Amino acid sequence: MRRFIRRHRPLFELLECKLALSNVTPLADSMSREPAQAVATRNQNTLQTLQAFTLSYPSTFGGPRYDPAFDLNQNGRVGQDDGRQLLRSLPALGRKRPITLTLSLAPRDRARGTVPNNSGGVTHSMEPTVIGHTSPGALIFTGSGTVDFKLKGPAAVADQNGNFSIKLKMTAGINQEDFQAVDRYGQQKSHAFPIYWLGFRAHENRHPQNL
Repeated sequence: MRRFIRRHRPLFELLECKLALSNVTPLADSMSREPAQAVATRNQNTLQTLQAFTLSYPSTFGGPRYDPAFDLNQNGRVGQDDGRQLLRSLPALGRKRPITLTLSLAPRDRARGTVPNNSGGVTHSMEPTVIGHTSPGALIFTGSGTVDFKLKGPAAVADQNGNFSIKLKMTAGINQEDFQAVDRYGQQKSHAFPIYWLGFRAHENRHPQNL
């Protein structure tokens, strides 16, 4: 037996080495798991910060929603410039890719049956929800009017998959809603999305002074 072991010692040493390695977590595996957890935490922190910004946007000093933490240029207003600066200061949720922007009405808010043609959406709801997709972590600014590039309406942030939703209030039969998505890399994409509110006339008759 001893002769056999001496003769085949290199083989036994190789087997012992393999057994020892099998009980150790490979360094590459541990490193790949750790960054994944770190990335998930970092992304969550980025999204939470951007979501907090949207709650304060737009606002002015002295207003109930004004938060000086998001008035990054210290001009007494939380506006688009602050949002763009905030985006640049936070860790990216992904690599730079061409930015896109798609929009549609949430299924529950889409008018059914025979409805007028409209390039955006048609709804019976006074406060429909618009859903969309763009770059993960992008801020989405909104506004109403005729190509309102000031976009003073509410804002939203795209989640880690690029999805977002935002509720808008209708004030006319045809509501010209404008959207602009801005990512961390300074890319932006604008999209006009007119919404036809079928209940406008009836609401106007009931509340002539409220619109």
